[in-house]
Amino acid sequence: MSQFQILIRFVFIAALLAGGKVAAQSQLEPLVVEANKGVDAEEADQSPEKESSSEASEDSEDAPDPKEEARKAEVKALNGERELIQARMSLRAEKFKEEIAVLKEEKELLALENSLARERLSRELTELKAENERLSVKMDALSKEISLAGLESKKALTEELAALKLEEERLILSNSILSKKMEGELTGLRLEDTRLKLKRSVLDVGVAELQAKLSMKEKGDLVDNIVYRDEETMYLQEPFVDGVLHVSDRRIALNGPIWSGLADYVSERINFFNNESVEYPIFLVIDSSPGGSVMSGYKILKSMHGSTAPVFVVVKSYAASMAASIATLAERSYSYPNAVILHHQISWGVSGNLTQQREFLEEAEEWWRRVARPVAEKMNLTLDEFIALMYDKNSDGDWREFGDRAQELKWIDQVVDRIWEMSVDKNPDRFGRSLIFAEGTLEESLDEEGKPFMALPRLEPFDFYYLYNPDQYYRLR
Repeated sequence: MSQFQILIRFVFIAALLAGGKVAAQSQLEPLVVEANKGVDAEEADQSPEKESSSEASEDSEDAPDPKEEARKAEVKALNGERELIQARMSLRAEKFKEEIAVLKEEKELLALENSLARERLSRELTELKAENERLSVKMDALSKEISLAGLESKKALTEELAALKLEEERLILSNSILSKKMEGELTGLRLEDTRLKLKRSVLDVGVAELQAKLSMKEKGDLVDNIVYRDEETMYLQEPFVDGVLHVSDRRIALNGPIWSGLADYVSERINFFNNESVEYPIFLVIDSSPGGSVMSGYKILKSMHGSTAPVFVVVKSYAASMAASIATLAERSYSYPNAVILHHQISWGVSGNLTQQREFLEEAEEWWRRVARPVAEKMNLTLDEFIALMYDKNSDGDWREFGDRAQELKWIDQVVDRIWEMSVDKNPDRFGRSLIFAEGTLEESLDEEGKPFMALPRLEPFDFYYLYNPDQYYRLR
């Protein structure tokens, strides 16, 4: 507790003591006055009463006066009240004395605490002064140390600057010497460069001679490895001559699964060859195809039928499903006698609820009618008769025949034993494989069991795969 707080508390207590004393006196004075007034009134009342009573006693000593009795009772009550007031005043005086004694003790205690606080403050002040003196001495010492360090740093910096100037002069001198040496070396290099240029000119002349000889040799090799075609023999309006089918460079390869990329590849080339000439036939050559998308296959068929130049299909090894339909429905088709042609119904897995499956089945049947009915009509059969013959021939409905039998069934128009690929006019050993096969993005992969398979592209909406796939080699993504 600070000295100021102790002083405030002491003044407050003194004010309370003074106020309590005055209040006690102010409360006691009315009571004393009232008590005295009551006694004087009683005495005043008693004196005439005494006089009247004496007079009345003289008249009638034996008869009691009621007023006198009431007055005596009132005097008695006032006396009792006076005694009660005096007792209360005495009790209040005692309590006041006790409070004054307590306040005096608290005053003495506060005086002691104030004295003790002053002593403590005096001691702390002495300690602070001593600490201040110690800090002043320490600051003087630090200031001297800093001044000394500054002088030493300045000295070291001056020495370092002198050393740097000396090193700069040494480097300038060294650079001057190196510059002289480099000028000498540069002169030597220029002389050497002149000699090398002269030698290079001589070598360039030799290289030019060797390149001329090599060019002559390569051109000679090209002459030996390139077949110069006879245009009259290459382009024939009737390509089947003396039992040999002449396939010109108006050739389009259709191999592997039929999908949108292959359909675009075939259609673009049919259009190109039409724009080039409508006089000579275009050859769609199937080495091997299991079929594929009915929508993509139908696009190829429409491109074939819309071509002004005739489009002939040639089957060399195997054409199934949609590829077989393309061969059968071509304007003219050829095949080797041992090539295999396979027709069957559209078959592919489907999922979904029963309504979705029925809708899928209806769409598949409609596609089947559009693709298979022209084949049946070419065979002079109804569609139902065509389907019945499929299952008569094979229990799984896969009706496959060799080329010579396919000709009898009107699947193929002409069986040939010899095909002359006239577009192969460069030596494959020198120039590599001829780019006459359709290139796509389909690649073979291995499944989790290590079995090879080829992932088919995603079908367009309402499309179906019309594909012969007994070993599940072709799979949906």
